[in-house]
Amino acid sequence: MKILDPVFKPLLIKPYHQYREKLLNSMINNKSKNYILIKAPSGYGKSIMFSMYFDKLNESKVWISCPQDYFDFDIFLNHLIYTLSKTLNLKIFDDDSKNTISFFTEEEKVVELLNAFSSYKEEIFIFVDSFENVMFEGKNENLLKLLLNFIPQNFHFLFTTNQEFPIPLTKFAMANNVYTIQEKELKFSFDELKNYISTKKINLTEENLLELYQLTDGIPTFINILTTYMETTDLKKYDELIDSAKKIDEYINLLTEVLSEDLREYLKVFSLMNEIEPKICKAYFNIKSDEKVHESFEKLYDLNMLEKKDPHYYYMNEIFRRTISKGVGEREKNEIYQTLFSIYQKEHDYYGQFHCLLNMKDLEKAYDFFLNHSELLIKDFSIIKKWLDSIPTSFFTNNIELYYYRGVIEEKYSMFDEALADYRMVKDNMDKISDKSILENIDTQIIGIYWHQEKYEKVVELGNELLKSIPNENYQSLTSLYNLLGTSYSNLSKLDEGKMYLNKAMELCERFNYTEMKPWLLNNLAYNIFLIEGNLESAEKYFVKSLKSFEDLKDLYGKALLSANLTDFYIETQKYDKAKEHLKAYEDIYLETKNIAYIPVLKILQAKLEIARNELKSAQKSLMEAENYYSRSKFLQANYYFVQSQYLLKKGELKESFSTVEKAIKIGKTIFNKYQILNFELQKVRLLIHLKQFEKALSHIGKIIQIAKEGEAKLILTQALLLKLFLSKSFNLPSYKDDLKTFNELLSDNNYQFILQKYPEITSSIEDLIEVNSGVKSPSLDTSFKLRFEDAQEISYLESKKALYPKIYLFGEFRLVCGDKVLTMRKVRNQKALELFKFLTLNYDQWIIQDVIIENFWPNLPFEKSRQSLYVAIHDIRKRFQEFGLVEEYISQKNKNYKFNVNKVYYLDYEDFILHFEEGNKLLKNKQYLKAKEHYLKAKKLYSYGLLPSNIYDDWAIPKIEDAEKSYLSILTILYSLEKEKDIEMAENYLDEYLRIEPFADEMNIEYINLLLKKGERKKALDYYKYINELYKKEIGTAFNSKEISYFVKEFQIY
Repeated sequence: MKILDPVFKPLLIKPYHQYREKLLNSMINNKSKNYILIKAPSGYGKSIMFSMYFDKLNESKVWISCPQDYFDFDIFLNHLIYTLSKTLNLKIFDDDSKNTISFFTEEEKVVELLNAFSSYKEEIFIFVDSFENVMFEGKNENLLKLLLNFIPQNFHFLFTTNQEFPIPLTKFAMANNVYTIQEKELKFSFDELKNYISTKKINLTEENLLELYQLTDGIPTFINILTTYMETTDLKKYDELIDSAKKIDEYINLLTEVLSEDLREYLKVFSLMNEIEPKICKAYFNIKSDEKVHESFEKLYDLNMLEKKDPHYYYMNEIFRRTISKGVGEREKNEIYQTLFSIYQKEHDYYGQFHCLLNMKDLEKAYDFFLNHSELLIKDFSIIKKWLDSIPTSFFTNNIELYYYRGVIEEKYSMFDEALADYRMVKDNMDKISDKSILENIDTQIIGIYWHQEKYEKVVELGNELLKSIPNENYQSLTSLYNLLGTSYSNLSKLDEGKMYLNKAMELCERFNYTEMKPWLLNNLAYNIFLIEGNLESAEKYFVKSLKSFEDLKDLYGKALLSANLTDFYIETQKYDKAKEHLKAYEDIYLETKNIAYIPVLKILQAKLEIARNELKSAQKSLMEAENYYSRSKFLQANYYFVQSQYLLKKGELKESFSTVEKAIKIGKTIFNKYQILNFELQKVRLLIHLKQFEKALSHIGKIIQIAKEGEAKLILTQALLLKLFLSKSFNLPSYKDDLKTFNELLSDNNYQFILQKYPEITSSIEDLIEVNSGVKSPSLDTSFKLRFEDAQEISYLESKKALYPKIYLFGEFRLVCGDKVLTMRKVRNQKALELFKFLTLNYDQWIIQDVIIENFWPNLPFEKSRQSLYVAIHDIRKRFQEFGLVEEYISQKNKNYKFNVNKVYYLDYEDFILHFEEGNKLLKNKQYLKAKEHYLKAKKLYSYGLLPSNIYDDWAIPKIEDAEKSYLSILTILYSLEKEKDIEMAENYLDEYLRIEPFADEMNIEYINLLLKKGERKKALDYYKYINELYKKEIGTAFNSKEISYFVKEFQIY
């Protein structure tokens, strides 16, 4: 990744620059806002104004200038991350080096920036000058929205632009969080003009000044050009100036006319260069002295014709560049470019040569040059894309190769549909292409897009069709295609076909001694076929052969891949010393190549080995180091979560381990075939056993066994049978003998004894069963890891002490907890957003239409305004979640309907309350009173001080509050009935609680008085009767009446 250091420096402020006090003060007054935008055409002094404000601020700050024809959004993010790291020591990644930054995608960079922002507490101001030069493609506008929508309050983005901002800022403006300076405000006032003129050696009357102000319209660059011209010419009369020109271009030309011939020549050449390089200028003008070149540059700088960011980096203002280049005749311009082209040739500067050819407007030459140097030039995506976009369609039609290269560029921007369209155009016009490499590669490019999109069915369809057209003697293309088909079939869980094609590829390799492809096929056969089959001997043999071949070829990438695969293989087969040896080899390759792509694999494997060896502190550290990198691909994500689940299981954090392996399975199903994902499913079953969810575990293990048998996946089947044997023993199932027989055969025939040690807690629980019935002696087991059923609880009703996902509490005071962070009502500014979030979580099981939400929360606003208020509230909810480090989307939106997203991992006490209440009712109906009581007690504990006590008068909450209260009273009634004959004190507590909520329940009041009488507390019963009778008369206008109680009253002659 190329970092341009000069872009991090603001403009140097000259002593005579007009100090814009009013504008600066207005920016200072608005500096608390997250966004400041200066929008005006070129020539309004935006960059100077920006630089003045930058100098004035004392807070932490960074500056980025966006050069023309260089920055796309990805390059902009690279520079932003780089300068934040180097200038403010704000760590976005563990290693914010150039190589590390370029390793990540745009999405990952934005997410990691937001994560870093959330942990930084100081005020930071990010100045972005000339933002119009950043080129946006497709998804990047949405990524910019994401970046700006979720920055915390202490981060401030400041932009200058001469165009419309790439995304709407309406929402920010509605929230009074954006300050915009328009061109009108950037114009000089008359007083500012007078003050500026007073610093010059110019004598003008008030009348002349007024005329000058009218002529320039207060535009800073226009004023600057005119005053510089007046200073450098012997102007006798002011009227002569007014008569000479009426346009800004003409004044620039007037200014250049008074310069020396040398300086005029410099300006002409500078205006045509894409970058002003002293060594190129020195060669062009045949100047021998560096000092003379520098002196000329400084003269033009003093005359405001050049700007600079540091003593060695000069550039020309776009207004000057445009005007001066416009004044160069086409013939002269062509001669300048020809000379520059020759100089760039000598310097071997292909980018400079290409720039010259583009501006000489010889499309054929530019095209031929591009074809000859396409491998290098195409790396500069933004410039090549701009050039390709500028080429007329007719030229594309006559030069079909251009569609191919545009497709390559579009792939880089993840524009797969567009790339496919261009590749198909190439495919349809093969007869017009002479480039042999394109002819050979086009089909592979098309298939490759489908492969990377994980459309393996399409890969198979196209690949089989392509096979028909490849001649047998073209063994290289055939081998590559067989390999592609073999891996695709494997990914589609069609192992027989996958094995057939991979073996065909291997036969060609052997026959033609195709050494470059052979190690890849050895690896693919081992990984995609033998490991799934459980043929460990062949898998190990092929992995080792592949590694040796890569070593002979000095292919470090291949060697790294095989070192990683062998490390994982030996961890799984519990040969830890060998695993450590290959992990060390992998680490050495990383240190040698400094390829950041190796980091996540290294750390995940390291953690996996440490967990297997019970080195949990080291494993925790390795997982933390992998955390910044695992999101790079789905493969890494799935494996990271799987290993993290293993770590949490060893730590005894069962629920967290279970939710983590669920994540791994969800992601893994999108990339692994149905046999490979079974490794993750086995971890899930293991956890269900630890959580005493035997019925669920039995159901899952049955499915695993069925799939493993279909694919003849012997290793998976053996592990699954071990887990099933434990469950069979727990349920006393008669079929365990058949399972044990199969298990014994697999274990002994395939040397799978290491499996017994892999699941020590399971093996030790059924050790007697295995030894007695199969004759297999269990190896020495790890006794430190045991089943701890006394700590296990049902997954559905558990909540962790430290959430790895959002925990939402609606009973008592509202709280949202994630990790160590707690959000309460007092911490939320936009209370409407909070109320809306409560409403959606209350109705978690249904979609809510937009009109219902508006009617409940903004009934008195005009529809458009209420809809905007809704959007702002939804945005605020999402922003708060982002600040909590939650990247998952918890508010779903579809066709103007909204819903709390129950498909994400979360905990909601209201949902838990309902589940416990319903489960208790079901058990009570089946006369399972003790189990029912457990659930009712859990629901009672959740209820606390009631559902959303701060919203008891809000129409949108009342129905749910009343339903919850009704359920709670039902729970108290049932608990009272279960306890009144067993624990009279507990029963009294339940009645007390019931009557505190509902004091006018006749039946419960009677029950309470009778309970007191039963306890012999007649005085207390009489006092309560008096109290309740008065309350009835006062509140409902009638006395408390009951035949049973009337006898009690009469007996003691209370009235």
